[in-house]
Amino acid sequence: MSGKAILILVLGVTAVISVTFTNLTETSSQATNNMIRYYNQQNAHNIAQTGIHMALRELTDSSSWRTGYGSLSLFNGVLNTTLVDTTFDTLNVVMITSTGTFGGGTDLEVSSTSIVYTVVGGGGGFIPASVLAAITTNNQVETSGTLTVDGRDHDLNGNLVPGAGTYAIWTTNNFNRKGNSHLGSTESGTDYAPAKVENNNVRLEGQSYPGGYPSTPDGVLGGAAMGYPPGTLKSIALSGVGGSQYVTNPSLLTYPLKGVTYVELPAGGTWNPANIDGEGILVVHNSTNDATIKNMNWGTFKGLMIADDIVHIHNNIIGAVVGLSPSPSSGNQIGNGTGSILYSREALMNATSIGGSSAGGSSTSNVVAWWD
Repeated sequence: MSGKAILILVLGVTAVISVTFTNLTETSSQATNNMIRYYNQQNAHNIAQTGIHMALRELTDSSSWRTGYGSLSLFNGVLNTTLVDTTFDTLNVVMITSTGTFGGGTDLEVSSTSIVYTVVGGGGGFIPASVLAAITTNNQVETSGTLTVDGRDHDLNGNLVPGAGTYAIWTTNNFNRKGNSHLGSTESGTDYAPAKVENNNVRLEGQSYPGGYPSTPDGVLGGAAMGYPPGTLKSIALSGVGGSQYVTNPSLLTYPLKGVTYVELPAGGTWNPANIDGEGILVVHNSTNDATIKNMNWGTFKGLMIADDIVHIHNNIIGAVVGLSPSPSSGNQIGNGTGSILYSREALMNATSIGGSSAGGSSTSNVVAWWD
């Protein structure tokens, strides 16, 4: 082989090696950049998610908080979070938009955004959509004796809060007022003092519940969409948080009731007589929807009572009562003597705060949508 041919061969081999080395270097550099970009993306996502949880916790402590976080240094990146009042599927919610940025000042800077819609209320509490009156039932209901059912709003001490109440009775079936029982209500901001009347401004009969009347306690609080998937209230009661209790024998309860009190009776079981002195959320329920609480003769209860079958309220309840069963016992007579049910937004807000984010320790209890 001539010297010229050898020179050409050497130059050719050198060129091939140079091109190959360059390609390998570029491929390696691109692979490195891809790894760095993926790392930055994960960190940006984590920062955005952290911003969401931080905002939810702030809302748990203060439902009016809308400050957000502006250019907050976090995990070697930057967090920007905004909060805006809006609506989501007819619900009044707060939209939280959280953006995390990582790798700032480089060609591999990455941003990630998460959006959450959450229902907020005082101290994390809310008024369940299923609470449509001082007494909400899925059956024919009757009041007698001197029972007072007052849908006007009241504070925790039973004092009137003008113009902020609701109906006395809401039922999917019929209502029958007997004896000297009295009904009071608020309609369109106008208060109607308790009286021996059955006008439409104090009660609603033959109503239809959109999507079907809830058949479980968790359903009354909005179900999974409101952070109460099946079994949530029972789990809170079993945890004992905030004084919550779970029993299958009511005689084992300790008083005053606090947090979530969950009484699960056997099929056809009855708690009779019943002391319900205390506050929070009281559940009397079983899988056959025929757990009965009867002859509530003692104590003042402040909060939300949910029971399959409610018979003879003789004590004082400040908050609201929801009946689940479409076929209750004892002639559907919810009260036949003394006693009162006073609707109270304050008591309900306190009760759902105990049963929701505060008791469960989760800041996500009232989230209705979460998008990454």
